Amino acid sequence: TAAAAVAAVTPYGIPLNAWKVIFQAMLTTINVVCWLVPLRSKQITDNKLALSLANAFSGGVFLSLAFGHLIPECIHGFQHAGGEVNEALPYMIVLAGYLLIFFVEKVAFDAHEIMHNMEAGGHVHSHATENGKTLEKQESSGGRGAVILLGALAVHSILEMTALGLANTFGDSALLSLSIALHQPAESIALLVAFLKSGMPKPEIVKYLSIFSCMGPVGVAIGMAVNSFATPVVDATMLAVVAGTFVYVGATEVIPEEWEDPEHKWKKFFSLIGGIVSIFAITQYTMTLESS
Repeated sequence: TAAAAVAAVTPYGIPLNAWKVIFQAMLTTINVVCWLVPLRSKQITDNKLALSLANAFSGGVFLSLAFGHLIPECIHGFQHAGGEVNEALPYMIVLAGYLLIFFVEKVAFDAHEIMHNMEAGGHVHSHATENGKTLEKQESSGGRGAVILLGALAVHSILEMTALGLANTFGDSALLSLSIALHQPAESIALLVAFLKSGMPKPEIVKYLSIFSCMGPVGVAIGMAVNSFATPVVDATMLAVVAGTFVYVGATEVIPEEWEDPEHKWKKFFSLIGGIVSIFAITQYTMTLESS
């Protein structure tokens, strides 16, 4: 079909899966740079506003991708899978995806609370030097907290990168890569801050953050395997789960986190809207190309 022909067209004649590997390599490099450079330079971030605006923009991007692209695509997949499918099923799977990442980050491991405890721990360290045992105890609990946070963000990273592996066109792959690239710096730096505040030695920090950076390739490999070998229903189900995680990232993680601090709230709001509008416009344009 014409749509399939358009979907098959990729720049320079490089196969779509090869582009996914290229995008994944770029994203993994960005991920490593985002924690390695601040770790080496001893400066966590020079421009908090720029990081905050990029994070707010990425929140809009994730919401726009979920509601304007992934959910319609997974519904289309269920409709064309054959057989009778309950109309509510795709939406309930999206909700299940949302609840999965909610459970990982808020119930099993309260990632947000861990971050706050790390910040509190950072202040107490300066007063606890008189008592070696107290300091050692805090560092050990801080280290555990950082490792738990790493586990939560690793699951998060795998699910985000699975979406890239599931993409059916070069345009979708590029859009998803852009959204992840915008979101990753804030995530990587937050994780680095947690490890630094735990008092863990730098070689240990490098080891743990390297594990975190390896989660991206795992997610892409899962997505590519599902896309290549699974039935359309499984493909649509995975898309719905990923859509739910994107709703969580945008609505439950990024927005509340950025608006906790009322400073620059209007700039952040317009950055959020910019992310929603720009990605919706791009996805609509690529969809018209595919259907023409």
